[in-house]
Amino acid sequence: MKEFNIWKKMAACLLFLNIVFSAFHMQTVSPGQAEADLSAKAMGFGPSIAMGPGAKVFGGGSLSLLADYDNRQMLSMVLQDKQGNVVVIDGGWDIDAEHLTDVIHQKGGKVAAWYITHPHSDHVGALVQILNNPDNKITIDHVYYNLADQSWYEKVEPSRANLVTQLRDALATLPADRLHVVKKGDEIKTGLITAKVLNDPYLLDVTSVNNSSVAYKFFLNNVSVLVLGDMGPEAGEILLAQTSAADLKSDIVQMSHHGQYGVNRNVYEAIAPKIALWPCPLWLWNNDGGAGIGSGDWKTLETRQWMDELGVKANYSIKDGDQIIY
Repeated sequence: MKEFNIWKKMAACLLFLNIVFSAFHMQTVSPGQAEADLSAKAMGFGPSIAMGPGAKVFGGGSLSLLADYDNRQMLSMVLQDKQGNVVVIDGGWDIDAEHLTDVIHQKGGKVAAWYITHPHSDHVGALVQILNNPDNKITIDHVYYNLADQSWYEKVEPSRANLVTQLRDALATLPADRLHVVKKGDEIKTGLITAKVLNDPYLLDVTSVNNSSVAYKFFLNNVSVLVLGDMGPEAGEILLAQTSAADLKSDIVQMSHHGQYGVNRNVYEAIAPKIALWPCPLWLWNNDGGAGIGSGDWKTLETRQWMDELGVKANYSIKDGDQIIY
């Protein structure tokens, strides 16, 4: 009997180790492959980013979801293909500019294309800071965006309208031939990275500037990455109604509005992602209003449950530092 109990304990130990290993071993399926190895590196704030050998998901390229500087929600994403072409999406707050600048320098100091989803501080503040400080020695070849008339921002969000003016002024420091107003259906090729514009801004009366986000679908190594910006439920329903199933379906999705009160579940069902990118810090990830998990008014826990139920294979959050998928 004593020997039997020892074997039981050994079996339980092996089962525990298997569960722990499984929790840290994340895989996803790439188009045209069976099971593709996912090489991801969760890093603390500020370290150098290296391209690792044996990359499979992005074929020698990478996707970096950058961490916030001051425990804030924000979106800063960098794509790079195997030829070295760099694409930046949004960029974060003004205080995130230094880290983003470091990352860009580590990748050669040149941004081939910069995409803007919508003009809120936690998305374009870093870009304004970078454009207004030429001493950072960063070259930006092209910027893609679609802004409404200034009068609309002054009407719907007067307290934030000045930021839009600052963004326009900062963009004007670039030569005019580097600035591009995108529209629905545009396809932009940058090296081995292709971007498709899924919508023109929806100018709604509720959570207006968030809902005006332009959604982009990026392709790198036949892997699709859907960026939703801060679209809310209202914009999400319009996007779902006006976009083909093929255009919505994506391998990777950036969780809208930092994973809480973004698009509805039915939109994520149509996207059917294998990987979810969460540009949210720990307090938002846990809906922690200061009294522990679930004590806040955000909807992150509900959205996280959606992703589990929809079969998402891996979740990457900036609560864990820079998230890099090779």
